[in-house]
This record gives sequence, structure tokens and C-alpha cells, in this order.
Amino acid sequence: MGNRTSNGGAQALPATFDRVQSFRDDAFSDSPDMAEVHRVLTTMRLRFGAALRQLERLRHRDALLGRENVLLTEAVVKARRFAYHDELTDLPNRHLLLDRFNLAVALAERHNQHVALLYLDLDRFKHVNDTLGHSVGDKLLQQVAQRLVTSIRASDTVCRYGGDEFVVLLSELDATDGAGVVADNIRARLAAPYLIGGAQITVATSLGKAVYPVDAQAFGDLLHVADLAMYRDKARRPAGPSISDAPLDAGMNSAGVFSLPG
Repeated sequence: MGNRTSNGGAQALPATFDRVQSFRDDAFSDSPDMAEVHRVLTTMRLRFGAALRQLERLRHRDALLGRENVLLTEAVVKARRFAYHDELTDLPNRHLLLDRFNLAVALAERHNQHVALLYLDLDRFKHVNDTLGHSVGDKLLQQVAQRLVTSIRASDTVCRYGGDEFVVLLSELDATDGAGVVADNIRARLAAPYLIGGAQITVATSLGKAVYPVDAQAFGDLLHVADLAMYRDKARRPAGPSISDAPLDAGMNSAGVFSLPG
């Protein structure tokens, strides 16, 4: 059965009162009690009208609350993501890296495997910002992040650790030399020129690695070993980034020609 107190039924009540009053005026116009009946019907009509207006206000408030709830939910989701991801590259940040490292170590101990950290730094990245501007530098970091992600397995993690520094977590390694193979592949991918705003940018990457549990066991200690190895690698390759208008292929446009000092 239908709901007799539904909003549609309530909205029809004023019209019903009109019909009742019309019938009363036609049939009982001479009755001495009609004034009282008229007063009661008028009062009821006014009260129901006020109730309908209140229902409309409540419907409007509910709609506003619904929209606010959607916006609040989206804000919470975004805040949670920013808490564990880098805003520029959308890579995991150091907080999520540590969580995944702890999980990788637990799995490695269970299956007698290894875990490795690769610490990467773009050589003299500051010159890119100073020469081409921070917007180009940001685009370069985003492209570096994309290449890193495509250089590893889905079970591994790339983290933007800060500035132009990245850390790659390699899990489930059966041998310690597995990290070296991945490191060589990353070097090769990052060495290819980047085309940003018509400029061809080539940036060398310094890289250091550390393997759990061979080099260290705690996350901070392992990261420190990889960091030191990265700086030793950087000292062996003093060349800085280069920027030119040489197209990557015949279909690419050119820009101003200049090179950054080594």
C-alpha cells in the first residue's frame, strides 16, 4: 500500500481543503456552525502549508549536507594519498617506502631472500632549474619518475626521497647481484635524452646500492650505505647536464643551443 503521509499526499492537502470548503459553502451556507467549520479548516490548511514549507527546507538542507559529505570524503581521500605520496611525481614518499621496506624484509626472512635499496641523484640538477626554470625542472623530475617506474617490477617501489633524489626498493631478490642488474638497467634508461619544451636535456645519474642483510639490516643504516655509495659514484663522474637543440629524431622541434658547464 502507498504511504498516506508521503510528501506528495501532503502537498495535495491544501487542494483538498479548498474542495471541502467549496462544498461546505455550497451545501451549508445557512448553517450556524459553518463559521466554526470554516475557521477550523482554515487553521488546518495554514498548519499544513507551514509543514510543507518546513519539509522543503529540510529537503534542501539534506541536499546541501549530501554535497558537503561528498566533498569531505574526497578531501579525506586526497589527504591520505598526499600523506604517502609525492605531490609532484605521485610516487610513494619516504613514509610509504619505510612501510614497504619492513614488509619486504619480513618476506625476505621467510623465504631466505635479499632486499636492496638503490639511492639515485641527478647530477647538478640545480643547473637545469637555474637555466631553464623550475617548471622545466619539475617536468624533468616527472619524466625521470616515469622511467624509473617502467624499469622495475610491480613488486618493487620507487620513492621520491626529496628534491632530485630517488630511492628504489628491490624486494624478493634471490641473489645479491640482482640489484646490480637492475641498477645497470636504470642507468641505461635514465641516460637517454629528455625532450622538454623543445629542449633536449641529458642528465647523468649517480647511483649507489646496498643489500639487506649483507650491508646492513636496519632501514636507516642500509640507506646510509647506499647514500655513501652514491656519492662515491658521483665523485667518479664530474660531468654535469647538457642542454641543446639537437632533435631526438627528425620530427622533433629545436630550441636555443647552449650547454651547461661540467
